[in-house]
Amino acid sequence: MAARLYYDDSYTCDFTAQVVERLAVDGHPALVLDGTYFYPASGGQPADSGTINGVPLMELRTREEDGAVLHVLAADIPDSTVNGQLDWSRRFDHMQHHTGQHILTQAFVQVAEAHTVGFHLSPDSVTIDLDKTNLTAEAVAQAEMVANQIVWNNLPVTARLVEEDGATGVRVRKKPGHLLTDGLRVIEIGGFDRTACGGTHVARTGEIGIIKVLKPERRGDKTRVEFRCGGRALVDYQQKNAVVNAVVAALTCKAEEIEPGVARLQEEVRSLTRSLKTATGQLLEYEAERLLPAAREDDSLRVVKHTYEGRDAGELKLLANRLTESPNVVVLLGTSGEKAQLVLARSADLTQDMNALIKQVLPLLGAARGGGQPALAQGGGVRASRLQIEAALDAAEMMLRA
Repeated sequence: MAARLYYDDSYTCDFTAQVVERLAVDGHPALVLDGTYFYPASGGQPADSGTINGVPLMELRTREEDGAVLHVLAADIPDSTVNGQLDWSRRFDHMQHHTGQHILTQAFVQVAEAHTVGFHLSPDSVTIDLDKTNLTAEAVAQAEMVANQIVWNNLPVTARLVEEDGATGVRVRKKPGHLLTDGLRVIEIGGFDRTACGGTHVARTGEIGIIKVLKPERRGDKTRVEFRCGGRALVDYQQKNAVVNAVVAALTCKAEEIEPGVARLQEEVRSLTRSLKTATGQLLEYEAERLLPAAREDDSLRVVKHTYEGRDAGELKLLANRLTESPNVVVLLGTSGEKAQLVLARSADLTQDMNALIKQVLPLLGAARGGGQPALAQGGGVRASRLQIEAALDAAEMMLRA
């Protein structure tokens, strides 16, 4: 089996190797090298990225039968001696977060006896899953502080091989089916933590910079803790600091006054919403009183038909409900615009089916969709002009009186 050189050196990102096997993987050329610094995905850590002789790596796989690393390429490479160059920024980000995960995991063990049962690292999210759901905010904050103290102590991070049956005091989250090394690879962080792991890590904890917990979230019988380390933590802080500064400027307050300031604005919005709802109800009442006398009456059936431009569909529904409180009334309302709507309704003492009616006229608006109940139906959601709405309502009235 070819040597996995990253086990002993996580920092080399430019190396020379010999091709020992050529094959195809899913129709793409692939190489097995006599030694590689490229890390294939494993244990929650994503694979490295990079190039071989300038050709981009499409994928890194571990062959099950012998553990060989398959370097799947975008194009064939005929050379027997090749140069590999891995993406250092991606590698270092993974090193910071994988070592940071070990530290944070042990911090939660010490603070809350909460053990990590899952680890996920992607470009968008970094999380650990803990086997407890009753973690307090104080415990999370304390674990974060313990973890950062280990970072600031700049402890050495070393790797060594031990016999599987002699791994006393070593945390093993998931025992491997078969070892790729001559013994269990254990990552030691000073005297703080010892964990079985095949991933890449920093040489000293100070290289992590900072470990910041973003949020804990209950997931069934577990707690998922999202966090950031190093460069990602800095970017996260920069983004959130920019938001805080923008809010401070908008509210003309200090950062520590944002929370009460927002609470005050929320209460003002609730009060204004209540006032607006009351005023809207009064206006709709006046509007109904104006429209109802102008209803076209035929055989004791009064039809209120009106077209608006850009009117809120919710208001039309409220207006229709108000109008149909009177007996023998059918309401045919519509609003034109980018998302045109039709609202058809009838009084409770009538039997006409508004749901069936609206489904007959909606095709006049193209791809409009809708439906409802026999007493009230609405639909639309497509762009339609005032003339199109009027034509649809006229058609509805003709069908109604047929």
